[in-house]
Amino acid sequence: MSYKVTVIIPTYNSVDFLDETIDSIKNQTIGFENIELIIIDDYSTDNTQDIIDEYCKKYENIKTYESGKKTGTPGRARNIAIEHAQADYIMFIDHDDKYPSTSVEKLYNAITENSADVAIGKFQNFGENNIVTEDWITEDVILNSIDENLLFLSINGIWRMIFPKEFLKKHKITFPEGVFAEDLTFMIDVFVNSNKIVFINDVVYNFRLRTGEESSTSLSKGMHYLNGLIEGYKSTADILKKNNAMKYYDTIFNQHLSCWLSDVALSETINSDDKKMLINKSVPFFKKMNNISPFPPNDTIKDIIQNIAEENLDIAYEKIEKYDACTNRMHLLELEIEEQRKRIAHLQTTKGWFNYKIKNIKERLKNKFNH
Repeated sequence: MSYKVTVIIPTYNSVDFLDETIDSIKNQTIGFENIELIIIDDYSTDNTQDIIDEYCKKYENIKTYESGKKTGTPGRARNIAIEHAQADYIMFIDHDDKYPSTSVEKLYNAITENSADVAIGKFQNFGENNIVTEDWITEDVILNSIDENLLFLSINGIWRMIFPKEFLKKHKITFPEGVFAEDLTFMIDVFVNSNKIVFINDVVYNFRLRTGEESSTSLSKGMHYLNGLIEGYKSTADILKKNNAMKYYDTIFNQHLSCWLSDVALSETINSDDKKMLINKSVPFFKKMNNISPFPPNDTIKDIIQNIAEENLDIAYEKIEKYDACTNRMHLLELEIEEQRKRIAHLQTTKGWFNYKIKNIKERLKNKFNH
């Protein structure tokens, strides 16, 4: 059977979310019959694979393949799925997220009508927050080269994009396996090789924001993830070298390494020795920067980066500890301000003001009789 789009889902322990994710794909306006869905599991410890197998029995356009080995990251699963994809266009979705009903159709039309190498849309968080990304983009945009607007290098999330399969094969674009930031490497490879990039001013992806014990790996900021990011950044740097595109190094890593450094400094799950180990591993990346300009701007992080790049590591460690302590104090102050704001808002109500006055009168009478 001929399909217009292959949608790829890498899974791991996905029983709580997978049905909802698949339902969002089945309900696409392009028609589910025009979609090939490939799901590849990373050897879940729950019954995720059983659920996948049941879907494969019920729908001929839902398929699964053996990963061959557990990697703990989605790169390998996505690579295998790309190899097996029968459609001319490829999309990705994470196992706990959802597509709005028109997503596949809108992205498919955008990339085919413009003969583009990649089409991109906005995404929206759901869960505790509801935030739409890229408010600086207010209309559809077409670039003939990433050089026309380097801000597009700050766009993340391969799951709100669509790619021609032949374009990926022509440029041998794949995901690095066994590391995090694998999607960054993939995206940069796409962007620097693209002759036409289309951005549509529509939300095409709903990203589930999970916190606490239910948080995703990327939100946990633990040692495994932060160390995996550094390994992944090596792959991104290698891609820039492969494509003779090192001119984008500062633009890309001023954003990603700055955020990474802030996450290391503020992580509550790793100790000081592990933080020092991570900083030591980051030295080669920061030394390659010609223009240190964190994005978003942060003078404290900039100062720390300069010390790391100059290998003044003891100073960098000290400043990281101070940054952590200062940020924690600011957080506590923000919480206190919020409590005071709520108290003032309550006092501004008739009932709140009345209760306040009664309490105040009681305190004054009590003080009067005690004296």
